[in-house]
Amino acid sequence: MSGLPAELLKAKHHRLLWTLLVIMVLVEILIIGGMRYWATHSPDSEAGPDDELRQVYSSTSFPGVILPTLTFSATFGTIFAVIFTSRLGGEEYRFGTAKQMMSMGVSRAKYVFDKLLASVLISLVFIVAPVIAASAFTAILSAFSRGPLCAEPITMSLVLQVTRGFGIAWICLGFYSGLAVFLAIVTRSSQTATTIAILMILLEGNIVNSFAERFSFIKKIAPYSMGRCTNLVASLIEQSQDIMEVLSRQDIINAFITLLVWFTLFTVSAVLIFKGQELGAD
Repeated sequence: MSGLPAELLKAKHHRLLWTLLVIMVLVEILIIGGMRYWATHSPDSEAGPDDELRQVYSSTSFPGVILPTLTFSATFGTIFAVIFTSRLGGEEYRFGTAKQMMSMGVSRAKYVFDKLLASVLISLVFIVAPVIAASAFTAILSAFSRGPLCAEPITMSLVLQVTRGFGIAWICLGFYSGLAVFLAIVTRSSQTATTIAILMILLEGNIVNSFAERFSFIKKIAPYSMGRCTNLVASLIEQSQDIMEVLSRQDIINAFITLLVWFTLFTVSAVLIFKGQELGAD
């Protein structure tokens, strides 16, 4: 077996993937449990729940918990995704299997495309698993508190918003997963790729914005920052009013286009770099 099915099968049996999923789910459950406890036992709740407490309670109950969980995946979940996809893209240098596959006649371009496509598809599990776990956890909390399973009705509007949020979260995770594979090919090291990708997730947008305040030419290119665009896109999951009031529809469209252009550059560059690499050097 080779190609995309082999990459997906390899990921399925990879211990790191399941370890990361367990950690991610536990972190999300701790966040939900802590917020729910605060909303229930806050001193302010004794005088009657205010708007903030109602919002927190809604976001930690089913089905309201789904949208915050999707936001969690689109932001914090990208770190878990790049840790695994960096390993997926770089470990075959260390084990020498990349050279072996090329000697068996596998196209170098196909090898890269399979890695990138597999990373984008695998990133789905870092969305689906937290959503399922958060929904199940809130259902258990409702059962113990003898509350209703659904704290609010499931309307068509909510279903459409969740569907849109799922797609947006996938764009964010798929984008950074592709970046991680690109970095793994460039550096030939999964550890180095992981470090660079995480630093870019955490710092790149903030650094660009900081320089944009001081230099006019940086301000002109700031809208094309990867971090800025992914943060903007992720904020659309819950339709953040702060973002919607400042940015126009065209700004939002431009953010999606910018991410697509960056991802295309990652793909083309990864293919060109891998075609020129001497795999026997490691």
